[in-house]
Amino acid sequence: MTSFLLSLGCALIAFSPALSLLILFTYSKAQLIIIVTISAFTHLLSSLVSALLYLPFSFINMGNYNAFVLIPTSILSQAFLKCGFVHLYHKVESVIESSIQRHEQEERERMEDNHGECNDDDAAAAAEVSETALLRLELNDASCGIAAGVGFGGMHTVMLYGTLLASEGGRMGTLYQPSCAVMPSLVNSAIMAFFFGILDIVWMLMIFYGMRRWKQPNQQVSESGPGAGNPSIHDWSFVKGAVGGKDAIATMIISHFVASFVTTANMGFPVNGCVIALPLLAFVTIATVSLFV
Repeated sequence: MTSFLLSLGCALIAFSPALSLLILFTYSKAQLIIIVTISAFTHLLSSLVSALLYLPFSFINMGNYNAFVLIPTSILSQAFLKCGFVHLYHKVESVIESSIQRHEQEERERMEDNHGECNDDDAAAAAEVSETALLRLELNDASCGIAAGVGFGGMHTVMLYGTLLASEGGRMGTLYQPSCAVMPSLVNSAIMAFFFGILDIVWMLMIFYGMRRWKQPNQQVSESGPGAGNPSIHDWSFVKGAVGGKDAIATMIISHFVASFVTTANMGFPVNGCVIALPLLAFVTIATVSLFV
């Protein structure tokens, strides 16, 4: 039977990007937990769409060349539903902001009717306004992008690695495969899941940036903080020469293609293809993070 410590260590490696951010960043904020849940469900929908797109090709025996159909259909379905998720988020965000603005306007009018007199009710109203400002700070593109990345990345890891982890728990011995004879399959898959967990978070941030930039293509602002001076602006500072929205989304899709296709080295080389696939995947991850930052 596979060692418990090996299974536990590999599980921590695979789930660490999503799990650490879930515990340290999103768990204490109810709004972000909702985004995590919906984004995870959206990833499940993208898997369903990908399976439906692949269904006509399933009757054709393509052997190892199946990857050249599976990968594009999966990536394009994920990109489409990620953009749809962020578009829906922007719609909900607009409704919340309108409600906040109406509430603040009503409070200002009430205080003006009192001729500037300060009493306990006014102090309570000021506290309520500060709470709405805090809500606005929590619902910005950066925090929601990370939360959505946690949802997508966590569900992606469950689907990519969870089945192998569960099956190995009751197996006699430790599974090795010719594509990676230098380490157990649990370790190989855990490392790949780790890198894709990081990439999922960065890709969601790219989508949030790209959709916001696409929505407001001519906006140029310089902020001292999230939403400063304009409640419709969230974190991103769009300066002259900044990457456009369509370019950011295209960059996300291209990097997803590259990251996915480098993993095909596992089946492209009869022995120890992981020795090529894992360093390449690490390089793609570092390059993608550096490009976004």
